[in-house]
Amino acid sequence: MIKFKQFHSMPLHTASLFASTQTGKEWMETVLPALWAELCTEFGLFCGVVVLKAEDEDSFYESASFGYGEDGFYYSFLNRGSAEWDKLMSSKMPVSFSGKEFPLFGKTTDALSIRIVSEESIGFLLVESEEANSFATIALLSLFAEKIGKEWGKTLAPSFARQTSEADTSYRFFREEIPNLSSAIEHFESKKIVSIFGAPGSGKKTLAKWIHHSIHPEAPILVVESVPDHFGKFEKALTEWGKESRSGSLVFTNVQTFSLGQQQILSDWWSKSGFEGSLFLLGPAEIGGEILPEFQQILRNNSVYLPSLSFLPKPFFARIIQSIFLELCLQQNRSGLLLSEGGEKALLGKVYNENFVELRNTILSGILTCRSQIVDASDLEVGRSRMDLEIPDAEDLDLRRGIEALERQKILLAMRIFSGNQIRMAKALGISRGSLQYKMKQLGLM
Repeated sequence: MIKFKQFHSMPLHTASLFASTQTGKEWMETVLPALWAELCTEFGLFCGVVVLKAEDEDSFYESASFGYGEDGFYYSFLNRGSAEWDKLMSSKMPVSFSGKEFPLFGKTTDALSIRIVSEESIGFLLVESEEANSFATIALLSLFAEKIGKEWGKTLAPSFARQTSEADTSYRFFREEIPNLSSAIEHFESKKIVSIFGAPGSGKKTLAKWIHHSIHPEAPILVVESVPDHFGKFEKALTEWGKESRSGSLVFTNVQTFSLGQQQILSDWWSKSGFEGSLFLLGPAEIGGEILPEFQQILRNNSVYLPSLSFLPKPFFARIIQSIFLELCLQQNRSGLLLSEGGEKALLGKVYNENFVELRNTILSGILTCRSQIVDASDLEVGRSRMDLEIPDAEDLDLRRGIEALERQKILLAMRIFSGNQIRMAKALGISRGSLQYKMKQLGLM
């Protein structure tokens, strides 16, 4: 671990900020911005930013910045899900970005970024400089990233854990209605396998992850969405997946698509490979087509059947609806909203072919499009106006409605990340501020 005493030449004011007695949220809000500016100035950095996970949200925001001016700057190549984002958020070492390859703020600068970790990756710091950074600079920035992770963990991490717990409430209610779940969990540790069957969107993957984390919270879990058609490649992939998941869990979705050859390979691997972990097999309520006897035996060895939402008792279903409504209001920073009696009745009377996925999308659309403090039945009507949130199905050829729905999603996300700052939003979205204001008026967002 890097020690503070290694840096004898640190200015007294910077040192006093580093040694501040403030902790947790107070440190994050008051010391962090000032200390970041001090460090960037001391080391002659051109500019720099600290990006952290937002409290009670699955989004990231700028916690401190230096050298960008009032308009700020957005690093588009570090969008979540990009190759550069994934590389940075998994690297134990600082990651460099060349100004010749990436669009940086400075014209003649290179960037250095360091991941910030608490119990998980919670953000990063990034600095730009015209000359190569010294060991002292990199070491102190690494120490600073360590410090941020510790202070974040003192106040924000517990809040994040509460949010995760709250977000699981609705599905916890649903689990109470799964008839054979307790038996499956009871036999899971000895049999090391659970097959989960259910209609689309009924939460098969969610349930598999919950069972895994409940029994083996520290073990890894690997979800496989598709398998190679070539038998040799499938056998090799199974060996690699087994190594990657080690003593954790391996989850296969869509097992109904397995050919007879793939069924045979998986059956042989499960019985002969000596894999020490657990296996989850997910599929529809009824699997058609040919099934090998040995694969059928694996599927039925320890199975769970998830009911469709439409089959739940009305009072119980209403409880789930209210819970999802509260969860989504919290996520969208609209905690003052209420679901009217008519709105709840409309949701109860609807048939959800995609179960939880469709129900959540319907409620989310109502939350984001309602213009009052009460979400009514009219706010939940599909296709009621051009302001529908979700992108239409692939078979829906209404291109204009699909484009407007996607624009609305992106603008709402930018609003949350940049706290409504239209200049920063426009930069991130790649449009002018005037265009942003025009689109927001069109979509009823201002």
